Amino acid sequence: MKSKFMLMIIITLALSVSLSAQGEPQKVADATPLFLWSIIAGTACLTIAAVGGAFAQSKALRTAVENIGRNPAAADSIRGVLIIGLALIESLVIYVLLIDLILYFVKWGSYTF
Repeated sequence: MKSKFMLMIIITLALSVSLSAQGEPQKVADATPLFLWSIIAGTACLTIAAVGGAFAQSKALRTAVENIGRNPAAADSIRGVLIIGLALIESLVIYVLLIDLILYFVKWGSYTF
């Protein structure tokens, strides 16, 4: 079973590589320094946001589980607040991703790529 799954993955990857090689290659040398730095800055910001979001979510979950263990009667209210808090934490990471995509796809006047 495991070998069939690995074979399917290898075939899928082999087909995707050959399909992506069909188009004309993009020239990286035509990219402006502003565009390249926006990609580097966006990647750094997204990495920091993802790590910070994961740390905040794990701390929130740990605190909620400890509080439910101390007071099982309050589990429903703690669970509701936890879910809302986790959604807000995750939305911050999604906002950073959205800003990165805007920086990547917007053409800045004469600084087009």
